Amino acid sequence: MTDANINLNVHEIGVILSALQLLQHRDENLIAKEYGSTAALYERLHSVWQTLDRTETGLRNDVIPSY
Repeated sequence: MTDANINLNVHEIGVILSALQLLQHRDENLIAKEYGSTAALYERLHSVWQTLDRTETGLRNDVIPSY
């Protein structure tokens, strides 16, 4: 199996988009060699994110960071 379907909310997609934007060029190249273009993944996720309700995309008080 090479594909999986998962449900992500607007906040989770936002986290992934932010992480992709923060990648260093070196990291992008390493990931590209193993898995493919991070830019392509960003564009796919961003196009989905744009269709979602983003009225509450900030960190909410009830969210405890996992780090």
